[in-house]
Amino acid sequence: MEVYQKTIKKEVKFSGIGLHTGKKVNVKLVPAMANTGIVFVREDLNGKEVKASPENLSRLFYATNLSNGEVSVQTVEHLMAALSAFGIDNLYVYLDSEELPILDGSSAPYIYLFEETGVKELKAKKRYAKLKRTVIVEYEGKRIKAEPHEELVIDNTISFDHTYRKVRFQRLVYRHSLENFKEIARARTFCFYHEVEALRAAGLARGGSLDNAVVIDDYGILNEGGLRMENEFVAHKTLDLVGDLYILGYPLLARITAYKTGHALNAALVKRIYAERAFEIVELEEPEAPEKGLSLGEDGLPAVN
Repeated sequence: MEVYQKTIKKEVKFSGIGLHTGKKVNVKLVPAMANTGIVFVREDLNGKEVKASPENLSRLFYATNLSNGEVSVQTVEHLMAALSAFGIDNLYVYLDSEELPILDGSSAPYIYLFEETGVKELKAKKRYAKLKRTVIVEYEGKRIKAEPHEELVIDNTISFDHTYRKVRFQRLVYRHSLENFKEIARARTFCFYHEVEALRAAGLARGGSLDNAVVIDDYGILNEGGLRMENEFVAHKTLDLVGDLYILGYPLLARITAYKTGHALNAALVKRIYAERAFEIVELEEPEAPEKGLSLGEDGLPAVN
């Protein structure tokens, strides 16, 4: 785990369509100083800001949204997940509409983006939220349990009462790291075909298509290319959970056991951990330099390193 806070090395821009609004949005990511956090700036609203924080979690229906009463930003989870994986603590996210672009429905584009722009360490120590006690949230058969642990580990299970076998039950045990995140980052958001019209009637999924979501009917998936991985459904749910947990404001050190969870329950866990101060802030020390010792020189005699 990292010792120091991070931001990106240089500004980067991209654009796309919002999954739920269907609106085009231009995004600019800008490096930020230590202890800034992740701050979203609405350029279309005279630069009003909203910070990624449990206090600003709102409207958690099919996406993770932030609002501080003055300004809102929707569907932040895929970006937040990638920021967590790269250890990026501080960033300004400028956008000219209310929703981040869905891109291809996964976090994979952000992997390429951050590898291109680069990440740099700042002088301030990184602060972790280390869970102090077990916290459980549950609702109508759905459940998440968070237990104290030395790193973030997620044991995630999905289960849908559906005729398509692959979505009935999937389980993934995930240990959070950039290397492991790259394995799940390609997993796309998914929905059931019978939900599409209801979502659009509710003003959602207006930008959704087979280019940015996996759609499941009674017999399988409608996407011609098939799944990107056998466990794509649980992998995406895990990706979402990583992003939602990062809204705590610090990297969380805990073991998470989740069953049939979604954004609303993820947010309930984050809010409870935050409201009840069920964590302590910790910093890591730099690893000690190895002690100088003796090694053999070319002549076979001891040589001082």
